[in-house]
Amino acid sequence: MAQTSLFVKLTTQPGKRDEAVAALERMLPTVHEEEGTLVYSFHLDAADADVIWVFELYTDGDALGVHAGSPAMAELVGSFGDLLAAPAEMIMATPTAAGKGLPS
Repeated sequence: MAQTSLFVKLTTQPGKRDEAVAALERMLPTVHEEEGTLVYSFHLDAADADVIWVFELYTDGDALGVHAGSPAMAELVGSFGDLLAAPAEMIMATPTAAGKGLPS
């Protein structure tokens, strides 16, 4: 199966970005235990102080399903409550073989 990647844009309420990052960071112990999760990283948008980008890379779609269905993910989504200004925007993709830096 091909690796699966996910790009997620989280737009927070004004001034709530740090709280949202802290909520995301609480997922890290679980993510470190997920064998199929290869990359799970957070990025602060340089042009918008209320946007966080999440990049995720999984061994395959099944691994993404394990991650998405975990109790920790349900807790994360619940913790966003009043932190987000809009629903998360998600783009699913498949990495190409050519590139640099992605685990194989």
